Formats: sequence, structure tokens, C-alpha cells
Amino acid sequence: MKTWSDSELFEELKKDNKMAFSILFDRYSDILFRFIQKRIESIPDVEDIIQEVFISMWNRRSKIEVGDSIYPYLFKAAKYEMIDWLIKSEKRNRHLDYLEINKDQYLIGTTSEDELIAKELARLLENEMSRMPDTMRSVFRLSRSEDMSIKDIANQLSLSEQTVKNNVSMALNRLKFKLK
Repeated sequence: MKTWSDSELFEELKKDNKMAFSILFDRYSDILFRFIQKRIESIPDVEDIIQEVFISMWNRRSKIEVGDSIYPYLFKAAKYEMIDWLIKSEKRNRHLDYLEINKDQYLIGTTSEDELIAKELARLLENEMSRMPDTMRSVFRLSRSEDMSIKDIANQLSLSEQTVKNNVSMALNRLKFKLK
């Protein structure tokens, strides 16, 4: 079997060759994992960042210029994804800290209006999830509701780990878009 160079694989990727994408993922995901995990401890978050890097590469494949190696592009993309994740994480933590400090105020101020908003949000979420393809919906529920790992979901549903990652990402993107 021929060993393809990064530039050859990327040329195939530009032709929508999913096998080339898979080879690049297999070639670089472990290296990226170790690189990202030095800065971010949560394995699911590291996996999400890697997934975002490769999804971004796939979505931008026609615009990306690669020389002999895609390695520099992937590491730069990983660095930017980590920065985005850290910023979002910091905002999330500040928000949670604020809620913790003011939780008594929120508990006292809970109204039927808040409950209605929560119910409406849950209804919208269920409605959008019901529109997802069966596999995507199953993968998303197992990932988020059952808190299963990518590997466990892949084993349970007899899917590749990459397929599971792609389905989780696509489900999240759908929900973000619909619930804005």
C-alpha cells in the first residue's frame, strides 16, 4: 500500500476524498491530543478541540494552502481552538461563580415565568432533536444525557469513533444554530 505524503493527501482532500481525511486524522490526532492535553486536562474537551480542528480543516479545505506538510496548519488551528476554548471556559467559570455567589437571590426570585422559559427551551431542544437523523440523535443523547465517552458510544452503536465525533459535532452545531 502506498504511503501518501501530506501534500498528496491534502490534494485528495480538496477533491472531497474522505479516505484522505481519515488518513490525515489517524496520522495527526494522537500528536494533537498530546499537544492539547498539556494545556487542557479534560479528555472530552481535548477530543472536542481535536474534532473542531479537523472539522474546520474539512470545511476550509478548498481555501487552505499546504506545502510539504499539513503539520504546521493543524498545530496552528489547534492553538486557536485551544484559545477559543480557554476563553469560553473562563467566561463559563465566571458565570458559574456569579450564579454560586447569588444563588439565594435566584432561588428566591424563581418564578413561574422562569419555569415557563425552561419548559419552552426543553420543548425546543426536544423538537430539534426529533428532527435529527436517528444515528445523530442516538449519538448525541448517549454523549450528553448518558455522559458516555466517544469510544463507548462507538462500541455500543458499532460506529467508528470518527463517525461518533462527527455526529456529536453536527448535532451541537444544529442546536446552536436553531436555539440562537
